[in-house]
Amino acid sequence: MTTDAANEIAQGTELLDKVLERTPTTRVVSFGYDTALNLGALIREHHGPRSVVCVADETTWAAAGDRVGQSLSSLDQVNRIILPARPRPYANIDLVHQVRDALAQTPGALPIAVGSGTINDAVKLAAAELETPYWVVGSAPSMDGYTAAGASISKDGFKQNLACAAPYGVIMDLHILKTAPQIMWASGFGDMIGKISAIADWRIADVVGVEPVDPWVRELAERSALNALSDPSGVGARAESALPSLTVGLLMSGLSIQAYNSSRPGSGAEHMFSHLWEMEHVGLDFDPPLSHGAKVGIGSVAVAALYDELLQLDLTAMNIPERVSHWPSIEEALERVDALHSTEALRNVAASQLPKKHPEPHELERRLRAAVAAWPSLRAELRRLMKPADEIRDSLVKAGAHHHPHQVGLNKDRIRVDYLRLRSTRERYTSFDLAEETGVLPDIVSTMFGPGGIWNEWPDEIR
Repeated sequence: MTTDAANEIAQGTELLDKVLERTPTTRVVSFGYDTALNLGALIREHHGPRSVVCVADETTWAAAGDRVGQSLSSLDQVNRIILPARPRPYANIDLVHQVRDALAQTPGALPIAVGSGTINDAVKLAAAELETPYWVVGSAPSMDGYTAAGASISKDGFKQNLACAAPYGVIMDLHILKTAPQIMWASGFGDMIGKISAIADWRIADVVGVEPVDPWVRELAERSALNALSDPSGVGARAESALPSLTVGLLMSGLSIQAYNSSRPGSGAEHMFSHLWEMEHVGLDFDPPLSHGAKVGIGSVAVAALYDELLQLDLTAMNIPERVSHWPSIEEALERVDALHSTEALRNVAASQLPKKHPEPHELERRLRAAVAAWPSLRAELRRLMKPADEIRDSLVKAGAHHHPHQVGLNKDRIRVDYLRLRSTRERYTSFDLAEETGVLPDIVSTMFGPGGIWNEWPDEIR
């Protein structure tokens, strides 16, 4: 291990220890080289001589099983549930119940997820249903869900974030993570690049009085995101030097979500694009299926493009009484988005989510006056925080990550509609809500897709 890597690991560990002081569930994060070899000792220290059950698939066990098995050999009873690599396990409610029922065959055992997104989410929710803590050994630097509460599970026809506790302990052994395919590294980079627009959206929600920023959480989330995104070319080349900062960023993102007790610090409009596409099964037939981080990366480009246009506008010139007088009722708003959604399931989502944030006229006026008063300083702050869409795209290209909707089968007409229906898919207040409430969203979309607009200037072909 080089001196630079040792320093990065030490600094990352210091950051992780700092945020662990505020996390309600996760008590242990062991990050660095050979940390998987300490798993058995850590479990004995925190849980006593408890039996354990490892849950993996054939691929993740091949990557991490030797180290995990060696470390757990000191425990009294170690069982394994190894899912087949083909067909690939899919994070749906049936898999959760399969894992839960298999774990229940060893009453009182501590579950250990050995894998990344699908394995971790399935074990996380299964453990919650069994009312037991669990641990996870990461197999790839692919997403921030290792340390976050909630599991992304397909249920009733589409992906949902189902409430459940985060892991008690997390092991991220860089010897294991570095063997992950480049597409997994790229997925983690895509997930992290979305944190910048998530923080910007949170700041907007703060200014209009919808959701205040927690300065402590925001500072940690922003700092770790910028560090994780510092070497896109290294991620693209699977350079080991890029791995510590990327891994710490992913861990810190999940922990900041845990500390805040909401995904707000790491999820804004870019994640809403990802969730929308997940609900419509975009990339589900890919091999491997299109990752969450890949969709977030493309969504981040789309959100950055909206910010590019929004931050050029002078919202202080808005006629607030006129805007309020033209504000639609919730019934009218739902009728408009219903015409844009392709499935009854999405219309049902809109009916449950949009009313939670669609303001009555008096509340709209209050938000608009707050936005107008703060706009000169807020616009400058957001411009410093947000990177232009061209830069977001170029960073994703360097990281070998998905960066254009065409790569996942989405054409410009589809994306144009997605801009107009996105805010109805979740109650979270974002830049899209500010654009809609101020009345500029339709014009921004027309500009982006019109002559000389960014979506016409960017080529569709895969670079």
